[in-house]
Amino acid sequence: MWRFAFNHGLWDPCNVQLSHVFRCISTTDQENALKFAYKRDVKSFLAARLLTLYMARRLFGLDPINVNVKRSEYRRPYLEGELDFDFNLSHNGDFTLLTSCHEMRTGVDVMQVELPPASGSVAGFLLKMKSLFAPSEWHLLTSTNCEDGGRIRNFFRLWCLKEAFVKNIGTGLRTDISTVEFDLSGAAPKCTYPGLVDTEWRFEEHQLPNSHVAAVAWYNPGALNKCSDVEPFQELSPNDLLATLSPWNEVKDHFWSAYCFKDMCPPSARRVLY
Repeated sequence: MWRFAFNHGLWDPCNVQLSHVFRCISTTDQENALKFAYKRDVKSFLAARLLTLYMARRLFGLDPINVNVKRSEYRRPYLEGELDFDFNLSHNGDFTLLTSCHEMRTGVDVMQVELPPASGSVAGFLLKMKSLFAPSEWHLLTSTNCEDGGRIRNFFRLWCLKEAFVKNIGTGLRTDISTVEFDLSGAAPKCTYPGLVDTEWRFEEHQLPNSHVAAVAWYNPGALNKCSDVEPFQELSPNDLLATLSPWNEVKDHFWSAYCFKDMCPPSARRVLY
C-alpha cells in the first residue's frame, strides 16, 4: 500500500519547471490545465497528473509517454495493463493525495478544515448538512463537549471517511451517504454499511499540515485485513516528482503567459478553524 502527498499550495513553478511539467503530459491535459480560471486549480490539476506519472514510474518503470489512465464504468481511474493494481486521487485546499495498492482497492479523500462562505455559523452549516449523517454521527457533531473548532473538524473527519468509502466502491452520487455510518470512538474508524464485511475493510485517518484532514479506505475482498500501524503519507517535493520523468511532448509558446495572467485564487470568505 502506497500513500503519496504533494503540497501544491506551496508550489510556485518557474517557467522552466512548468515547461518540464507540460512536456510530460498530453496536449489534451495541457489544454485542460490552462482552462482553469485560477492558478490554484491549474496547480491541483497538474499535481494529480504528476503524482500519477510518479507512481507509474516508481512502481512499474513506465515513462510518461507510456502511461495510459482509463476510467471504469463508474468513473474510477485505472492504469491500463495493470488489472490487479488500483489507485485513487483527491485534492482540496493545499494538498493533492494519491493512494495505490496491488490486489486490493483503495479510496482517498482530503479536506481543509474550514467554514464555507455564507454559512454564517458552524451550527448553521452543520444543520444544513444534517441529512448526510446517521443519528449517532449527528450526536457526535452536536455534542456539547465540543466547541465550534472541534465540531467542524469532526464534520470533515466523517465527510472524508464517507467519501473515501464511496470512492472505493465507485458508486458516487448513487450512494446515500447517510447509510455509510462511522464510529470514531475507537482507535480506528469503524464503518457500518449494508453488506459490509468488517474484516475485509480498513479505514485510516491522517492529519496533514495547515489544518487538513484525510481518510483512506482499503478493501481486500475475501481476506482478513490485518491491523498494523498506520503509515503516514510520503510528502513529495516538485523535484521528487519531476526528477525521474522524461519529457516527450511539445508545448506552445503562450503557455507561460497564459498561466501568469491568472490570479492565484478567487476572493474567499472561508475561515480556517484549527
